[in-house]
Formats: sequence, C-alpha cells, structure tokens
Amino acid sequence: MPKALTKAASRAPKKIVKRMARNRSPVIAAVDLGSNSFHLVIAKVENGEPVVVDKLREMLRFGSGLDHKQHIRPVAAKAALACLRRFGQRLALWRPELVRAVGTNTLRQAVGTESFLHKAQARLGVPVEVVSGIEEARLIYRGVSPGIAAAARALVVDIGGGSTELIVGVGGHAEVLESVTMGCVTLTDRLLAGHLLTEARFAQAVTFARHQLMPLRERLRAAHWERAVGSSGTIRAVDAVARELGFAAGGLTVSALAALQERVVVQRHVDRLVLPGLATERAPVFAGGLAIVIALFEVLEITTMEVAKGALREGILRDLIGRLSGEDVRNDAIARFATRWPDPCGTGVTERIDTLFEMVAGPWRLSLEDRRLLGWAVQLHACGTAINRLRYERHSAYIVTHAELAGFAPREQALLGMLIAMHRGKWTQPTVASMKRSFGETAVRLAILTRIIVTLLRVERLLAISSRRAPWHLAARANTLEISTPLRAHPMREAFWRELGPEIADMQKGGVRFLLNG
Repeated sequence: MPKALTKAASRAPKKIVKRMARNRSPVIAAVDLGSNSFHLVIAKVENGEPVVVDKLREMLRFGSGLDHKQHIRPVAAKAALACLRRFGQRLALWRPELVRAVGTNTLRQAVGTESFLHKAQARLGVPVEVVSGIEEARLIYRGVSPGIAAAARALVVDIGGGSTELIVGVGGHAEVLESVTMGCVTLTDRLLAGHLLTEARFAQAVTFARHQLMPLRERLRAAHWERAVGSSGTIRAVDAVARELGFAAGGLTVSALAALQERVVVQRHVDRLVLPGLATERAPVFAGGLAIVIALFEVLEITTMEVAKGALREGILRDLIGRLSGEDVRNDAIARFATRWPDPCGTGVTERIDTLFEMVAGPWRLSLEDRRLLGWAVQLHACGTAINRLRYERHSAYIVTHAELAGFAPREQALLGMLIAMHRGKWTQPTVASMKRSFGETAVRLAILTRIIVTLLRVERLLAISSRRAPWHLAARANTLEISTPLRAHPMREAFWRELGPEIADMQKGGVRFLLNG
C-alpha cells in the first residue's frame, strides 16, 4: 500500500479530511486491467478536476490469455504480473493519495483467479477489483460525460478487448447501463484469427456481433438518445484510420465504415493490416473492432458517431475525486438502496456513530474508509427484515452482498455483508478466523463496532435513554475495548450484555472487555 494511504489509515477521520483539504493538489491514480491493454494513469487534482501527470500503457491482449477451461494461461499471467510490477514501481514514486485498480471482462470470465489477484496486489501495491459489466459501464459514462453537452441525451459506446458497454444518459446521470460480453479481442479470436479475411468471413463477424447486440436494441432505442458518442481505443482507432484515408472528417458515418471495410478486406490477412493512422500493435484486432462498430450502426440505426476523449480510466479518477471531496458515489448508492427498507435506527445516527468511532479510531488505527463501511453497515443492517424477521441478519447480508451498488468493488460488498451478518447472533471461532484471513484484523474490529453501535442504538431507543444526559463511552487499546454505559443497575443491563455476546470477548486474546457499570 502506498505510504500516503498507510499514514491516512493511522489517523482519526477528521484529521484525514483536514489534511486532504490542506493539500491543494492531491495525487490519485487509476489502473485499468483491460482485455486488450493495461493502463496506469496518475493525476493531480486541481480545482476539482484530474490533471494527468504520468501514464503507462502496455498492449498485452490479456483477453487471449484464457485457455478452453477459462483459466489464465501461465504465459499470460507472467506477462500481466510483470506489467503490474512496473506499474507498482511507478506508483511508489508518486505515492498517490488514493488508487483504484479495476479488472474488466477477462478477469470476470476467468475462473480460479484468487492466486493471480493475490500476486497482482503484491506487485501493484493495491488490490485489484474485478468489477461487473454494469459498474464498468457506469465508470465509462462518468469519464465521458464531462465532454458531452449537459442537455444532450447521449448514447455512449465503449468497445473494449472483451466486452462492449452501452450507456444512455443526460449530463452526469446515466439512465441505461448495459454490457455485452464481446470485444475486439474476443471476436477476433473466435472468428477471424488464423483465417483469410474474405468478404464472407468479415460478414460472418458482423452478423455475430449483430446477434449479440440485438437483445439490447429495444431498450436502447426506447431511451430516445439524440447523439451517439464512442470512446475507447477501438473506436478511436477506427476514427483515426477513416480520417487518414479521407473517409470521415466530423465523426464516423455509415459510408465511412463501408469504405473502410473494403480497404480492410482486400488486405486478406487480419494480423498483417497496414493502414494509415493504425498503430502496429492494434492491427491484429482492428478488423474485429471494425466489425463490432458496423454491427452497432446497423442494430441501433446510428447515422453519425462522435469520438470522446474520456473513458474508463477518467471515470475512475473522477470517482476518486468524489471520495476526496466528500461526494462519494457509494454514499448515493447506499442512500438510494436504503429507501427501499424501513429505517430501524431513527434520527441522529450519523452523529452517534461519529462520536463512538472517534473514541477508538486512533488506538485501533482506523481510517476514513473504515468509518464509511461502519456507517453503511449500520444503515443497512436490518434490510433483511423485508424478507423475514427470523435471522434477518442473514437476509440483510445476502441482499447487500449481491445488490448492484454503484462504486462498490465486490470485495467491499462482501466485507459489508460480513459486518452486517455478524451484528447479531453467536460468533464462532472459525467464523472470526475466516474473516481475519479474508479481510484482516481491522474487519473484526469493525464487526465488533457494528454490533456494539446497533445494540446501543436499539437500547437507547427502547429505553428512551438520552445519549447527552448519560453518554456511552468506548476506551480502546491495541487488543482491548472497554464500554461504559448509562445502564448501571438498570434491569436491561443483563439483556444488553447477552445481546452483545460475551463470546466476542472470549475470542480476543486478552479480550475485548465490556465494563457495563462504567
């Protein structure tokens, strides 16, 4: 982990926020593990905008690195890890405030990736998130939308190496998000690689792409978009070659694509394409990408497509800026999600959590991100009651773990679900050990805090105890936590103790001690 992140994790949240506010140009970074190429972009945040100061790109064609059983081939893994080591070295030089590394379609499709992801984190210095196609689409739109007129309803298309994302949105709001498991690398490998590029074979590739896109046709047309905008290397490459050949000037058109198809097919060999404006490293997958673009124009009846500057990486950077500025898209996702369920905690919860969290954040080395996770867990802990109140924590955990929550990595949602699952009921040694292995010691501490806070809030509400008149107090040290409560000799004292579960204390060496009499 970069040193800046390690330092931030050791301080109380308010101090972190103040430090970030003083730093006028914090450094952030985005890593994109695409099916065609890997990218690293490092930027400074100036006036709320990312200003790129360094970037690396390596064309690995990672999407071709899966065998027939969808395992990552050793040679592909070796090349990918070597690339990530170089990225990690560059990150170590810049020491960014926040880094987000995203794996896309190839890692979504691959099986048995645990070992690869562990090695990737060791070389890169940060975990790699394998995001869903819908999350990838959201990030793409966030990267592209600043360059689109605010009032324009736009269709944004991004053709990657292993998938194609399609989004319809207005301004900064994405209304339709779709992802198709088809990209320039996967289509090339399936239909074009190793074959002569005849008119019939190219037509077969276009037909295949058309069939993949047809299920989305009605939904996208019903969104009534006004402009078509393309992003990513594939569409930029097609546009660049069309311009060099004089087929297009103000964006891609149907006639430009038809003329370009003729120039590609006459060369006969997919991996030997020589066209003005086409980089040698992109040539082997250019025909496959062109086939997808032509199919898109046909299925969605596109007449003209503009080419955007932004893409997935810019979307990641803007998400990170939101986290620094307090406009975290994950907060919005949780807030929208929470409106579906009754609020079991009542008012003033945020302030109560802040107060209790600040008491332990320093000794337990908790970060601002830990505070966010704790708040989200408390906010959603009872959503499972909508299914059944019996063992509702299990239902709550399942719902949160598997929901489509914008901005969240699968690992983050899994941790959030675990915190919720452990807020009540008996803890077992194997469960705690498993949580430590998967998420670390901090996760166990967050689970303890979640359980304590949910219990305190419930007790306060039931007994109408004023937290100002008789406050709760937490005193944390490395491996201990003492609680002082206003219950004293109250009849609910023993019930409160049972609710917390003394087995938690038994599992901590030296223990988490609950001093209920203050």
